[in-house]
Amino acid sequence: MTTFNELHISEAILRAVSEMGYEQATEIQAKAIPYIMEGKDVLGRSNTGTGKTAAFGIPAIEMVQPQDKYANALIICPTRELVTQVAMELRKFSKYKEGVKIVPIYGGQPIERQIQLLKRGCGIVVGTPGRIMDHLRRRTLKLSDIRMVILDEADEMLNMGFKEDIEEILSLMPSERSYQTILFSATWPSEIMRIAKEFQNDPVTVEIKSAQRTIDTVEQLYYEVPRGKKANALRVLLNHYDPELCMIFANTKKMVDELQGELNKHDIKACALHGDMKQEFRSRVMEQFRSGSMPILIATDVAARGIDVDDVDLVINFDIPQDNEYYIHRIGRTGRAGKKGLAITLISGGRQRSELKNIMRYTKTNIKHHALPTSAQMQAHNRKAYIEGVKLACDEGVTDESMEIANELLAEGIAVENIISALISMTYKNEIIDIEEEEHVKRYAADFEAVTLKFSIGKQDGVKTGNIVAAISEECGISSKAIGRIDVRSNFSLVDVDAAKVDLVLSNMQRAHIRGMEVNVEIDHAPKRKNAGKEKNTRNKIKNEKNRKRRDERKKRNTTGREGKRKKVKKG
Repeated sequence: MTTFNELHISEAILRAVSEMGYEQATEIQAKAIPYIMEGKDVLGRSNTGTGKTAAFGIPAIEMVQPQDKYANALIICPTRELVTQVAMELRKFSKYKEGVKIVPIYGGQPIERQIQLLKRGCGIVVGTPGRIMDHLRRRTLKLSDIRMVILDEADEMLNMGFKEDIEEILSLMPSERSYQTILFSATWPSEIMRIAKEFQNDPVTVEIKSAQRTIDTVEQLYYEVPRGKKANALRVLLNHYDPELCMIFANTKKMVDELQGELNKHDIKACALHGDMKQEFRSRVMEQFRSGSMPILIATDVAARGIDVDDVDLVINFDIPQDNEYYIHRIGRTGRAGKKGLAITLISGGRQRSELKNIMRYTKTNIKHHALPTSAQMQAHNRKAYIEGVKLACDEGVTDESMEIANELLAEGIAVENIISALISMTYKNEIIDIEEEEHVKRYAADFEAVTLKFSIGKQDGVKTGNIVAAISEECGISSKAIGRIDVRSNFSLVDVDAAKVDLVLSNMQRAHIRGMEVNVEIDHAPKRKNAGKEKNTRNKIKNEKNRKRRDERKKRNTTGREGKRKKVKKG
């Protein structure tokens, strides 16, 4: 193992790293930091939980020149959550470095405040592609002093539709090749390799083998649950494992909200995180989770990108992730910093069982099956926990008032055993959750009722479908799954959006910029197109009509055959 002392970094950063509790560098840090410090371009492949933020962040801090007027390093991230997380980590690493200012810029935050911070000068800018492009067009972000540009989670940015923005940002770098380009990605698809070839100068490849993934430090289990009973099973498992910090993943924002309501209803402290929330509220939620005042965080995959909390001891996949790589990202939230973690997946029915098998093949791991605790096991667990709680209270001592009350009861001649039994009856609640009978949290189909919005840009503006999806995802913080069909016309575009998100999109996208052009958005009042939800119904109707015609044809053939036989009999 390589120590940070061996990486030839400054005393100021070593002091900060030591205070953060790190001594040994991770594999990606040990391999990448020396190359980046030497000024080489680096193409790195590593997953969530491998410490890549420090791998590029420490060299970026080291090369900042406080006397320069504009930023020396530009870090591009796919989501606002990851931007916030990276900026927070860099501030920790640069705690004792004088003159290093870090400014995060992303959509959903007032741009005027960002402009003020950029004008005051900074060493490192961390931002999302869309907001970086916005500042470049406004000329509030200058690239003349850039010495290093970093793409973090580059494959995810391509998946979100930011390909053109990334290429444009890289093409706007100083023409004289005096800066480094660092690219980190969990995967290396052909498009990533093309970008590396075009914009990097003889890059050094740094690859972390899959065997080194955080996944290896995580025990993986799955529980089969009767259909529609997952919410009750979730409560059973939270009670059984009693985690210090737990992350629960769901595939939709509605399910996140439903689960939070269900847990809170049963006095289980839980907070929620998804794209519909204002940035201030998200920051408050994350602070509550990190501090442990809200020990359970329920989140969607998009909202959770970039969350980096070392002490999560349990991850629960309430929904099976819609992408195998998301599974790795999810369970990578636990088992960090040399600690063991536990990841649990809930499945219902044969289809989800098949999806889980696909995940096992993809990750090359065996996810063990466990049976849900029986009623007897739940009772025994609750009883043991209650007894331990009473013992702990006795060890911590009793108050004078409680002792006075006890003496009063004894003075009245009540036996000690009866007093204790009565108190236990009053305080001991051995609730058994029957997953066969209790009502469950409603699930929502992947289809949605869509409203068509009209955007004031089209083909003549050079706009493509990916530009629209990326802009909506960033400005509104919603998943692309809430966006249906997109019809790019000559001078406008029609976009189907989940009806539940229409107000959010209308407010956030009004006057937003797509490919440098200000956009007007309104509800399209033209004759309605078939929306995402109705398209499925239409397909079903067509299918049913075909089946009906086949049945009628078979019936007709059978009838004709029987009539023919009857005629032959009569002739005979």
